[in-house]
Amino acid sequence: MKWEYKTLTVDHFLSSDSSLTIEEQLNNYGKDGWEFVGTLEKPYTTLGNTKLDSNSMIFKKSVSE
Repeated sequence: MKWEYKTLTVDHFLSSDSSLTIEEQLNNYGKDGWEFVGTLEKPYTTLGNTKLDSNSMIFKKSVSE
C-alpha cells in the first residue's frame, strides 16, 4: 500500500475555517480520505533537512498503485 502525506501547521488548521469546531474540521478531512496521524511539536528542530518552525499536524491517505 502507498501513502500520501499532508502536513499543516496547527495555526493554519485552526484558522482555515473558524466557523467550524476542530471535530468538524477533522471530519471534513476524513470525508476527503485523510486520516489524522499525529503532531510534530516545534521543539523537534529538524526532520531530515527540514526545519520545523511551528507545531504541525500530519495526515495520510492511501493512493492507488
